[in-house]
Amino acid sequence: MTDYGAEAPIAVVGGGLAGLSAALDLADAGRSVALFERRPFAGGKAYSFDDPNHDVVLDNGQHITMRCCTEFQAFLERIGCADIVRYQEQMEVAVIDPESDGRRVSVISSQRPRALGGLGPYLLPAPLHMLPSIATYEHLSIGEKARLGFAFWSIRRISEFERLALDRQSFARWLSEHHQSERVIERFWDLIILPTCNDRCSDVSATQGIQVFQEGFSNDSSAADIGLFTRGLGQVAEAAIDRLRQRGAEVHLNGAVVELMARDAEVSGIRFGRGERMDVSAVILSLPPQSAFSLIPPQWRRREPFWRLSQHEVSPIINVHMQWDRQVMERDFVGVLDPDAQFIFQRSQIHGWPTPPYWISVSLSGAHELIDLPQAEIVSRVERAVRRSLRKTTGANLLAARVVKEAEATFRPRPGMNAHRVRPRTSIRNLVLAGAWTATGWPATMESAVRSGRAAAQVLLEDEAHAS
Repeated sequence: MTDYGAEAPIAVVGGGLAGLSAALDLADAGRSVALFERRPFAGGKAYSFDDPNHDVVLDNGQHITMRCCTEFQAFLERIGCADIVRYQEQMEVAVIDPESDGRRVSVISSQRPRALGGLGPYLLPAPLHMLPSIATYEHLSIGEKARLGFAFWSIRRISEFERLALDRQSFARWLSEHHQSERVIERFWDLIILPTCNDRCSDVSATQGIQVFQEGFSNDSSAADIGLFTRGLGQVAEAAIDRLRQRGAEVHLNGAVVELMARDAEVSGIRFGRGERMDVSAVILSLPPQSAFSLIPPQWRRREPFWRLSQHEVSPIINVHMQWDRQVMERDFVGVLDPDAQFIFQRSQIHGWPTPPYWISVSLSGAHELIDLPQAEIVSRVERAVRRSLRKTTGANLLAARVVKEAEATFRPRPGMNAHRVRPRTSIRNLVLAGAWTATGWPATMESAVRSGRAAAQVLLEDEAHAS
């Protein structure tokens, strides 16, 4: 086998979190790396931009992380950006029902009881840490809350083998078989599945839905503690690029790769930019599945695993950044039982921006019904939902709003799609795949992206070690 680090560099195509993490692992291992990103900035689906009228940096969307996202946190520490995240002391999500009397607010949280016996505060063991807040969750009836236990107990006990066997079944159907009504699914389970899987339980496989609750709520009492980004996500990509350059890696921004050149059943080079060419020893293709498929040489597209890339569907996210003339919410964020609001974040407070104006961001996951609407109509619908949900908007004026559409934000984890989430190694010896959509086991999150990049780099490093 070829020594990947001997002559030509390893090309990493795509400068999202998957590509950045793969490139860092290779560069830190002393390999020659060239990173290619078609845009003038890296970050993939997690990027920032300057607001033209105010001295603030907006993220394309409101991203969060959780303590269970250990690889992503390690990535931040590695590039010197760990302090960009502020974690909750314990998981707490306030949920508003705008249709109830007085816009009722109820909180789902990890329970931290008072000190007992002088031992200090402690968290109840998972999954019992959720029980006190579920008992007082006012958006469900007593009977509905009692039946939540059937599903939680089954999720706790199910093995990985059993979970993987459920991929062709929707999570909603699985929940229904475990005594969860449509109303409970809409008012509890969807609240968590929508932002994590970017679709509702009815369109998410049971395999993926169960993984979310096992990883976040069943194994560790602090796993679901939410981390908010106090600075623009663009700083993460910039710090990663700086570290790559310090390690001697080539970074080609505005460097779209337009062709993988094949020779003797291997990738021999790439063509990028305005017809420039580079010989490569290997390629990590770190792009969304359809974009990656379009770069696969035509003679390979029907081979395993490449044809599976063409089977993926996408799910959109819409974020609406809004400026108000006064403070319209006090918490950092709230969940809303309204499809036109979902989650509202107090951006001015989270980032410490000077006020007025007062910025909030509304994040709409799985926004299939809204993505093709004109921006003015989206703003109108979201404003109505925000006013229905937040009491303090009474008498407040919306000064401006900006809609950011990510039509292809994530892959869609529909029932049966797990079979098309491929492993990084392919039938072409020196062509490896990375991306949040690959077989990481996680939904399309920043954690999944980082895990995929590290797995892709490990394939090349292991092959080199075996060859030496």
